[in-house]
Amino acid sequence: MELALIIGSIASGGSESSTVRQVQLMVILLSVTLVVSLVSRRLRLPYTLVLVMAGLAIGLTPLVQGPQLDPNLVLFLFLPALLFEGAWNAEIGKLAADWLPIFLLAVPGLLIALAFLAVVLHLAVGLSWLVAILVGAIVSPTDPIAALALLRQLGLSERLRAVVDGESLFNDGVGVAVFEVTLQLLLPSLGLATLTGAFKGVSLLNLDVEILWLLLGGPIIGTLFGWLVARLLRLADDHLFEITVTFSAAYGGYLLGDALHTSGLLTVVCAGLVIGSYGRSRSMSQRTQEAATDVWEFIGYLANSLLFLLLGIQIGNANLLRSLPGIFWAFLGVIVGRALIIYTLLPLHDLLARRLARRPARRTTHSLPQPRPLPSSWRPLLILIGLRGALSIALVLSLPTNFAQRGHLESIVYGVVLITLLGQGLGLRFLLPHWSSVREETPTPQT
Repeated sequence: MELALIIGSIASGGSESSTVRQVQLMVILLSVTLVVSLVSRRLRLPYTLVLVMAGLAIGLTPLVQGPQLDPNLVLFLFLPALLFEGAWNAEIGKLAADWLPIFLLAVPGLLIALAFLAVVLHLAVGLSWLVAILVGAIVSPTDPIAALALLRQLGLSERLRAVVDGESLFNDGVGVAVFEVTLQLLLPSLGLATLTGAFKGVSLLNLDVEILWLLLGGPIIGTLFGWLVARLLRLADDHLFEITVTFSAAYGGYLLGDALHTSGLLTVVCAGLVIGSYGRSRSMSQRTQEAATDVWEFIGYLANSLLFLLLGIQIGNANLLRSLPGIFWAFLGVIVGRALIIYTLLPLHDLLARRLARRPARRTTHSLPQPRPLPSSWRPLLILIGLRGALSIALVLSLPTNFAQRGHLESIVYGVVLITLLGQGLGLRFLLPHWSSVREETPTPQT
């Protein structure tokens, strides 16, 4: 965790303690993010992408050994805060208005893309089926941090942003569920314990229950936990107390989900949605709402800045040349798989939406909003917006150290993340001005 031993221990200033060095490292990294912020404004490039490039330059510098990205740091310190911040600011009404395309992309869409990528890696790279599925689970989820950070800076249509926000908020839980179940199937051959407790025997029943709990346990626990926290916010009209409660809920939700062997990330997302919609409007004064929004905006900015910089450094430290064929086929599988789900599931969604629009409206008090067609001009953009990032790297780094193909899989994942972040991210920056339809809502018939 040293950046050239904190740049020569700050010009040979002595043998400081580890704590002092960590503080020095944090100050250096924050200083880099501030410089990058100014540069990105001059270049008119997305801030997060310039951070990745800066981190990549640091990692590639032979005289500087950048800090290593600890998967626990990402999974516990960064992701809960960033996911909660995204859910806190998400407008639940807009997510509900397009619940069907969000569900299709986040659940069946991710599983289809994952399966396609696994087939490509098995046939082209020679990975075993289980290892190929494991890699698919690692790189198939679109990164919630990368997508949210990029969309906020590019000024997209509110409806398109809601669809991409919703997909990226939820599909990571599906990917993590498949990752954990697949790893459990591989672990017995390695003689290791499972990630979520003793996994005694692999049967279809055990596997079905495991998958269902990983997918549904997080949303159920998160919703209940968020409702309890929202009730707790009513106990005091004090903005400092209430902001502290929301901060504790972000990390407490993750710990609760993890302790109950389900998706801590989905627990955080659902808790954040409940607290940000129900709790904020019914339990907080206007002053507290404004203060909490400002605090979470700062937390999101700070976490994004450090995470994307460390992400670039981690990739820069890796040797990707040895795995170029695997990276090529994995990226090809990711892109083609993404196009496959966009151009199959969304046309089916639009067809269903048009048929429902012709029927007489039957509204009930608790019915979900009727699906509306999505503009077909959005489909190429939805392919490009499928960036990968911190979650993929955290998952591959969490593989057991004695996993036989760990180094090879790390290089493949790093390569895919780098290409999607820089290639697709920069491509979006330059192509987006020509996509006028993504900035304007296409009128749809009201039923």
